[in-house]
Formats: sequence, C-alpha cells, structure tokens
Amino acid sequence: MNAINRLKNYFSSNPTQYKSEVILLFCSLVWGFSFPSVKIALNYMSPNSFIFFRFFLTVIIFYAFYRNRIKEFKKDDVRKGIILGIFLFLGFVSQTIGLQHTTSANSAFITGTYLVLIPFVQILVIKVKPRMENMIGVVIVMFGIYILSDIKNAELNFGDIITMVCSVAFAYHIVYLDKYSRVSDALPLIWGQYLAMAVLSLLSLVFVEYLWLDSFKAEFNWFLVFSIVFNGVFSTFIALFLAIKFQKYTTPIRAGLIYNMEQVFAVIFGFILISELLSGNQIVGAIIILLGFIFSEFYQGIKKKILHEGN
Repeated sequence: MNAINRLKNYFSSNPTQYKSEVILLFCSLVWGFSFPSVKIALNYMSPNSFIFFRFFLTVIIFYAFYRNRIKEFKKDDVRKGIILGIFLFLGFVSQTIGLQHTTSANSAFITGTYLVLIPFVQILVIKVKPRMENMIGVVIVMFGIYILSDIKNAELNFGDIITMVCSVAFAYHIVYLDKYSRVSDALPLIWGQYLAMAVLSLLSLVFVEYLWLDSFKAEFNWFLVFSIVFNGVFSTFIALFLAIKFQKYTTPIRAGLIYNMEQVFAVIFGFILISELLSGNQIVGAIIILLGFIFSEFYQGIKKKILHEGN
C-alpha cells in the first residue's frame, strides 16, 4: 500500500511532461484492453445501449465521489465539458455507425487519421504550430496504422465517409481539451463531459436504436455486466479522468501519438484474451507505430544529449 501511495505522490506532485505522458500511455493501455471486452459485449447489447449504460454508470460513480463539490462547479467550466462531451459522442456514434457499413480495417485506419488533422485543428483553435519531430512521428505512425489495418485491399464506401466524422470529432476533442484544461478545473470539465455522453447516448438509444432502427438489444449476462462495469469504471471514470487532468502538460500532437498506442495494445490484448491471431502486417504495423511514438517522444532528449557530448 505504501508503494502505491508513493507512486501516486510521485505523479501528482510536479506533473512534468514526461510523467504526464506516462499516465496518458497508461490510459491508452486501458483503452486497448477494453477493445476485446467491448467486441464480445456487443454480441449481447446494441452499441448505443452499451455506450449509455457505460456512461450512466460513470455519472453515478462521479456523483458518489464528488456530490458535495458539484454545486461549486462554475457553469462555464461545465459548459466547456459538455462541448467536449459532444465531440466525444460524435466520435463514438459515427465510428459505431460507420463500422456497420465498412470493415474494421477501414474503420481503424480512418479513425487513426485524426493524427493528421490535429496539427491543422491546433493551428485554427490554439494558434500553435507543431514541432517538426512531432510531424515526422505522425507520418511514421500513420504509415504504421496503414500497415496494421491492411486497408490497401479495401475500397472506399459509405461507412468510410461516416467514419471520417469520427476522425474529425476526435481531433477537435483533443485540441479543445488542451485549450479548456489550461483555463478550467479538471473536475467540472469531466462532469460536463460525462453528463453530455450519458444524455446524448440515451437520446440516441431511444430515438435511433429503439424507435427508428428498431435495433435495441440487451441480453444481460455475467460478461456483459463485467464489460459495462470495467469500461464504466476503468476505461471511462479512471482513464478519461486521467486524460483530462494530465493532457494539458503535453501538446495535442504528442497526446494524439500516445493515444494511438491504443491500437497496438488492442491488437496485443485481442490476441491474449480472445485468441485473435496476429498477422504479419499487424506485427509490422504495431512496431512502426511504436517507432513513430518513440521518435516523437525522445528526439529532443537524444538531440540535446548528442549536442552536449559534442561540446
């Protein structure tokens, strides 16, 4: 227990860029682990229903922990959190709808293109130009996603176009999170985001899944309950909480590169947990993504070390 407390104090005190990026990498690992559980859970529950139950549970947990502080939240900070929640919801829903009309390979690749969009959104929203090593890292990672997803043999379709909305939404979410988290407290941003996701997913469940498409499905069993609880507690309440709290200590592009490690972890955990065989392309693609991440992360440190030794 003392070791856990020391680790907690290490990261919470003086959260430097590298400390924060380790935490964001942990978030990606958790999100990657959630992929197999969600994939199995969707055999028993329709997508919007799963999203609603996941975020409804998160809202309940957040309220249980912070009910005495919620009334003290500034309305403007909660409003900003709701905006973030709208971007996140658009990403979740468009990705889910797109996946019903395209292949998982196309979905993975197109979703990953938010990395390419982040520099342009960053310039528009926060007027900051990315560093050259970050841009090179983006190119390397995108090539890795291209190899990993094996999209080269697929054709563009309606689902791909819908999934592009997901890519744009995630890019804006990351950049606006960087902007808002620098001027607002983390807790109201998180509360607004959870509320927006719960409300919007409920509306989507009722009006789209139940009334329009008649695709509502909920066959509760132990695994579905486990998946809802795991994703509600770890993937959303803890991981999303940490991402919102610590992303401000790095740049949007570096954060995007770290978040893309989620795909690597998803492939690894898919192999471990549900015996999804790793193809040669997946292994090569995962290694390239990792190299792009390492290049972006450590280029400046290596450069300084070489210049220092040269002097």
